[in-house]
Amino acid sequence: MKESTKRKAKIVYLVNQFYMHGGVQRMLSHKIDAWIDNYEYEVLLITLNQGEHPIVYPPNNSFRLVDLGLKGVNRHHIRDLWRFVHKLKRIIRKESPDLIITTLTGISSLILPLVCPKVKKVLEIHSSGELSVTKSWKYKWLFLNRYHRVVLLNEDEKKYYRLSNLIVIPNFIKSDDARLLNYNNRDKVIVAGGRIHPDKQYHHLIQIWEKVFSKYPDWCVEIYGDGDPILLEEYNKYVEIHKIERITFKPATEQLYETLSNSSLLCLTSDTESFSLILAEAKNAMLPVISYDCPNGPRHIIKDDGVLVEHNNIDQFAEELARLMENDDLRKELAEKAYDNRAIFSSIEIMKKWNRLI
Repeated sequence: MKESTKRKAKIVYLVNQFYMHGGVQRMLSHKIDAWIDNYEYEVLLITLNQGEHPIVYPPNNSFRLVDLGLKGVNRHHIRDLWRFVHKLKRIIRKESPDLIITTLTGISSLILPLVCPKVKKVLEIHSSGELSVTKSWKYKWLFLNRYHRVVLLNEDEKKYYRLSNLIVIPNFIKSDDARLLNYNNRDKVIVAGGRIHPDKQYHHLIQIWEKVFSKYPDWCVEIYGDGDPILLEEYNKYVEIHKIERITFKPATEQLYETLSNSSLLCLTSDTESFSLILAEAKNAMLPVISYDCPNGPRHIIKDDGVLVEHNNIDQFAEELARLMENDDLRKELAEKAYDNRAIFSSIEIMKKWNRLI
């Protein structure tokens, strides 16, 4: 049922691109659909460098996309930064949006509040301040305070930011993704997912699996993600040298829900996670999870439906993983609780928080 509104708004999203696999891109697709399905708003997406790439997660609803063709903005090329301001100002004046939401980082995110300053602008921060906020940020507070709101994904992130315009709005999962599931007869697959990047610490997952794989010959690990090819080569070389069996890296998949709903466990070994979307998506797929209690997202997602392990404690993670693999009843109990808890991250309730920003 669509929520009644007094007026129709126009929402503009400003992002780097909409062609790479990732949680930010999945959420962008979900939010475009939610604005249109729940409120019948008009949505315009502005990308810096989409080019001719296809959209990675096409929304179900129609929206407009304008690509600025500015590949050098994130490398701080002066010419592209000037073109960024000029092109964006022209679009904003033409479109007269009610709200501009951006996930940009770097200089472009600091410039944005100064472009047509009377138009409300909201900055979404998806990374954890544990690593991203440094001493150099003391020069950024003045610019970031010019945003109407800066959105963080959990309450613990507030401690990193010296800002007066903070608000917490978590990510959500699409309610209509949920189907009638059961946890019986799942493949004995342990799944992990996310870009190949040092922050994901897949070398920890490899070492964890190295400690237990020989005892569980009917289990395997599948890691889905694209990213750093050099890092991926290092991981595969370690697996080969140490003769670790039944652990494979696979490309990022557009069939994530199907992959999760056919697996038996999800592992997360990240160094930081502001909000790991895959942990929330696991609830929708009736999938129990085991995760590091890293700063700061997992503890806000995993309640009584998974296992939190001390941050970076490889031995404890291996022990808990073995316990879950051995105990079918425990895994099923956690899986059913996860499925019951999926409503916590309902798109309807969370989008109401976004709508209040207009």
